[in-house]
Amino acid sequence: MRLLTFLIFVGLAYQAHAQDAPRLAVFGVVETVNPLVVAGREILLPEGVRILSPLGPSGAVQLGDTLAIAATLSNGTLVATRVLEVFPIVGPVATVTEGTATVMGTAVHVPPKAVVKKRQWVAVSGLWSGEKVITTNLRSVDWDGYGQLAGAIDRVEGTEPVKIGGTTINGARVPQDGFGNDIWTFSGAPEGTALGMRLMSKGVFGGKVDLTLWQGYASLPIASQTYMIHGSGIIGTAKDASMPQAGSLITRCVLDGRVVYAAPIGLEAAYDALGCATTLPAD
Repeated sequence: MRLLTFLIFVGLAYQAHAQDAPRLAVFGVVETVNPLVVAGREILLPEGVRILSPLGPSGAVQLGDTLAIAATLSNGTLVATRVLEVFPIVGPVATVTEGTATVMGTAVHVPPKAVVKKRQWVAVSGLWSGEKVITTNLRSVDWDGYGQLAGAIDRVEGTEPVKIGGTTINGARVPQDGFGNDIWTFSGAPEGTALGMRLMSKGVFGGKVDLTLWQGYASLPIASQTYMIHGSGIIGTAKDASMPQAGSLITRCVLDGRVVYAAPIGLEAAYDALGCATTLPAD
């Protein structure tokens, strides 16, 4: 019930921002906690900004956590206004074999020092790589009943089931305008290799953002000189020599679901603060 209540809150939460102040965002893995560095960028976390997490309000940020941070720019410094812990999957472990656990039908990488047992409930921090989660932090959770999936949805044709990773989401209906390239979060009861959906919500930043720094794993080419960032729906283009290697961890700046290669008009300072130019390979 705690997870369901949290998702209702996140789905309704929206922090208004001034029209003349670009709303920025960073999505990625925590590299250091103090100072807070996510996806290679240091972000100031004011005392009044609390961490939103399905694990409850008492949870502190840990190394390897996956965070979605909305931020503003103040004197060249990224200042967090909203911080959400994102877990690609939360649920019971079905099997554990040679460094890989299966949670609701989805393969999850198990770090070498982690101890995971069958039927144990886990909250997995990490990034999608294809249909597998590459784990960066793993927590054991002490409840059962409600599981969670978070990620992008591939186009669903006809009667095809809605899936994230290897998990079918029972009861999920395609929105009238489709799933788009947004991140969707589903919660409900685990049903073997599926999730019986009770609630779904869109987005991880609490509203529209103007420019995002996004960390994730590169896909195989999906078209000539075109790739995606797994788990996000983000599309990038590059010359053949500059295409990221499939399965490599990359960081890119994104506007409206597409990788940008130059500062958008009016966002020059934001482009610099996010370090967008430094994320691009040399031609």
